[in-house]
Amino acid sequence: MRAAHARSFDHMAQHFDRFAELVGAPLDAWLASLLPEGGGQRAVDLGCGTGRHATLLASRYRHVLAVDVSAPMLQLAKARHGVANITYQQRDLSEVRADTDGVFYLVLSAYALHHLPDLDGALLRIRELVAPGGRVVLVDNVAATPQVPRRWFVGEALRTLAADLVRRRRPITQAWELFRLNVDPAWLDHLTTDRFLNPQVFADRYGGVFPGAAFTDLYRAQAMCWQQPGPTSAAIQRTGHRSASTQPSKRGTGDTAGGRV
Repeated sequence: MRAAHARSFDHMAQHFDRFAELVGAPLDAWLASLLPEGGGQRAVDLGCGTGRHATLLASRYRHVLAVDVSAPMLQLAKARHGVANITYQQRDLSEVRADTDGVFYLVLSAYALHHLPDLDGALLRIRELVAPGGRVVLVDNVAATPQVPRRWFVGEALRTLAADLVRRRRPITQAWELFRLNVDPAWLDHLTTDRFLNPQVFADRYGGVFPGAAFTDLYRAQAMCWQQPGPTSAAIQRTGHRSASTQPSKRGTGDTAGGRV
């Protein structure tokens, strides 16, 4: 992950965590709909931020590995989402590999992969992390153009505020709080340095590594869900390490939601 982007989250951990609390419920519900009850032994959250989604995974899987490159984000994660069956580690998500970390029944990454300099290589490594019968859920921002100007984000913040107030989508105090978070200068500085895929390129790039995956349109984002075929062996259930090579892919499932930038 690019160092400048990683550091940008270090001084925005509190900001990001509160932002996720205010807008993250739809994505949480969508993710929960994809996770089977008693999902399996192991799951991994790549780019876990302050641990919101890792906590969700921990309710379905016996052990969750949650990695993020930002120490302040992980400090908040441990303080607010410190669950016994979650292991938080400060690592670049590209460093999580099947030969050292084993394989997982659920591999999740939400709003993190656009920060990586080598997306295609990261997708290939993510596929190797999936146990037979396991699932991959990848969510990331998309945009019509690679770089979105500051004025668009400010305009969208105003539109969101107006809709919140007119439709009473959230309490007035929370509507104004979200507006202030959306137009915070440091937050806007970060957003305007991001680079995004457009929806078609997203589908082409991700679908090239996970053929047959299902894609879902979210708010300013695309989500991909892919199921690794093959029975789950008892050996993998016990150890989390694969005993056979990865097989060809098949279609996963999807639905709707919204999240991290």
